[in-house]
Amino acid sequence: MFRCDQLTYIQMQKTGCTHIASLLSELFDGEQIGKHNAAKPYQIASDQYFVSSIRNPWDWYLSLWTFGVAGNGGVRGRLTNRQYSRALKSAARDPLSNLSSVVRELFKGIGLWDDVYDSIDSVESFRKWLKLLHDPRRANQLGEGYGNTTITGFCGFMTYRYLYLCCQNAKHLNDARVIGNYSDLVRFERKNCYIDFFVRQESLETDLCSAIEKIRQLTMEEKKLILDAKRTNASLRSLSILDYYDSESIDLIGHRDRLLIDKFNYSPPS
Repeated sequence: MFRCDQLTYIQMQKTGCTHIASLLSELFDGEQIGKHNAAKPYQIASDQYFVSSIRNPWDWYLSLWTFGVAGNGGVRGRLTNRQYSRALKSAARDPLSNLSSVVRELFKGIGLWDDVYDSIDSVESFRKWLKLLHDPRRANQLGEGYGNTTITGFCGFMTYRYLYLCCQNAKHLNDARVIGNYSDLVRFERKNCYIDFFVRQESLETDLCSAIEKIRQLTMEEKKLILDAKRTNASLRSLSILDYYDSESIDLIGHRDRLLIDKFNYSPPS
């Protein structure tokens, strides 16, 4: 999260957020507070201007996998290593509820995950990874509280991250009485999203200019800084997104992350 007097930027993973936060730090006198964290209730209740960023879900998953193939990211680390210390700490706090987390770590198929992070050009590995990632039975392996929610059967991991970061009352994601199906989820998002402006990764520079100009004018020098800056952490792939996705994997994301697809009017690879 980047925060200053004029705005707060909520950093959604794999949406150009490191690049955006870096630019904001040059344009505003603010501070970086953690990274991928949501605003506090008292901040949301203020008159603060909130900005976040978003990306086409089909591209987002490919970027997340590519990042992992390079050996990077918390998701790759959690999936390919046994998190015994984290599981034991949870069990110590609440043995009755969390002892199963130790058992899950013991039998987690880390070899299966290792196999699908083999090569950036392996189309089959990506498609297999995508299916594993969207298997509700494996939701706990992803971490970040996703497996503790009631939405894993009808909501993808990207959408979960979005909801956790960009919506208030995220605790309701764990309550089946509040969110028991997809229609409930849509209502929850519409009621609780607190972001005023979303920067699309696909048009990052122009959108960021527009986001800032909602609260103040940019000088020509500032616009040039934004438009000319080179993005950080850009994925390098020799294949196109169309090479990675087949009809089955396109439909999988279209179903699991349709909340974001519908909200932001994203289209599948074509």
